[in-house]
Amino acid sequence: MKKRLPTLVALLTLAALLPLKAQDTSALVCIEPDSVVGEAMKHLGVPYHWGGKTPKGFDCAGFTRYVYAKFGVALPPSAAPQYKLGIKVAKEELGVGDLVFFAGRRNLKAIGHVGIVTAIYDGWFDFIHASSTGIRVTSSKDTYYKKRYLGACRLIDRMEVEEAGLTLTTADTAQHDTLYTIAMVGDMMLGTLYPTVQLPHNNGRKLFDDTKDILRQATIAMGNCEGAFFSDTTKSTKKDCALCYSFRMPPAFAALFSDAGFDFLSLGNNHSYDFGRAGAIETMCLLDSLGIAYAGINDLCRTALVQRDSIVFGFCAFGTNSHNYSLMDSTLVRSILRSLRDSCDLLIVSFHGGAEGKDYAHLPESMEVFLNEKRGDLRWFAHFCIDEGADLVVGHGPHVCRAMELYRGHLIAYSLGNFCTPTGISVKGVLGLAPLVTARINRDGILVDGQIHSFLQPYRMGPRRDPSCQAASFIRMLTEADFDDAGLTINNDGFFFPSE
Repeated sequence: MKKRLPTLVALLTLAALLPLKAQDTSALVCIEPDSVVGEAMKHLGVPYHWGGKTPKGFDCAGFTRYVYAKFGVALPPSAAPQYKLGIKVAKEELGVGDLVFFAGRRNLKAIGHVGIVTAIYDGWFDFIHASSTGIRVTSSKDTYYKKRYLGACRLIDRMEVEEAGLTLTTADTAQHDTLYTIAMVGDMMLGTLYPTVQLPHNNGRKLFDDTKDILRQATIAMGNCEGAFFSDTTKSTKKDCALCYSFRMPPAFAALFSDAGFDFLSLGNNHSYDFGRAGAIETMCLLDSLGIAYAGINDLCRTALVQRDSIVFGFCAFGTNSHNYSLMDSTLVRSILRSLRDSCDLLIVSFHGGAEGKDYAHLPESMEVFLNEKRGDLRWFAHFCIDEGADLVVGHGPHVCRAMELYRGHLIAYSLGNFCTPTGISVKGVLGLAPLVTARINRDGILVDGQIHSFLQPYRMGPRRDPSCQAASFIRMLTEADFDDAGLTINNDGFFFPSE
């Protein structure tokens, strides 16, 4: 086929003058599919508004219409007539940028919803759309949308795209670059038997009821295990002092982590050795029996590997206590990261550091000292890890949320605060904010997008959904306050993505 238009600008100018007709293949326009998706992704998290057609608020058809208008294509203002445009596409032939259509809530035979395909996989796809919770990316495997799928149409002339020398995403010729969802949380201590019995309601059975769906759907779910599972009733090995706390969780509670969906738990913290080597070993044996990986205690668990399909995830965990791999020892950190880098495809670092309490939410630019102990220069440490090959760095320890940052394309969460600490740890005020962050990264560990899911912790109950999104708002405020340019855009609902 002869190249008819030399540049994208000329093509789009022509497209603006040629409105599409139903089933008229000659009216297809030459647009880079990736450019359409890129424009759509800029609006992640924009709130839903019925009849909305601007970035202040969209409904489903208003959103697709706005995106395609950026490329000179005029779409009708509602979903059903949009389906009449372009050419129909079979589900197995879908490509990035195609419009996909679904039935509405009340009539399963009538078109009531539309989105834009963002990624193609083997037998399913992701699409971006204006849902009731705002602009978001959803999988076609989602139960609600799976049973409502009605069809798709294509507005992009893919042959013309190739001949014009533009980008035709690999999703159209093979399989789209797979994205991996990492779900990450902060400190978890499920209840303690020491020095007195302090256990959650219902013996912990409902602790993760509000979070299981998110954790289980992620490629990897990870958090910090703040304490030991130990059956012995001996006294803690910590020296008695006014500010020393020890946490001995019931061994039976370890299964709660497995049921919740966790794949990796950091033991690189100040409480994993509360009952010495014996307590640490019993904890590791329990996690082994449940298929949960772990790392972070000197001479016992240096690193961990978790395989998902053909991808190997590598984990290491650092802290500031004597039984931790020290995050302040650059030679040690480099050695661990380089050895782990050779064994995995994606490398994730967990760290426990920083001063503790509600007064320490802001991230200093130097070494932190708390109770006369050095607690790390965390900006330096996180950047050092990524410079040495880490793909994602996740922090905890201050018991309060801190800022997030995008560094060289990789996400850093400086503290995810408390997540499931129903007893024994204060959950008053900001200490009770319990974020669950999901981040989608590509094969190179580069952040694509993510969401801060907000939860609150009522006493003895575990994390519960927070419609007011306080955790997301708090992290957003801290990110904007602590960085001139964190490289991230976070909206009011907690959706985030790389800034332009």
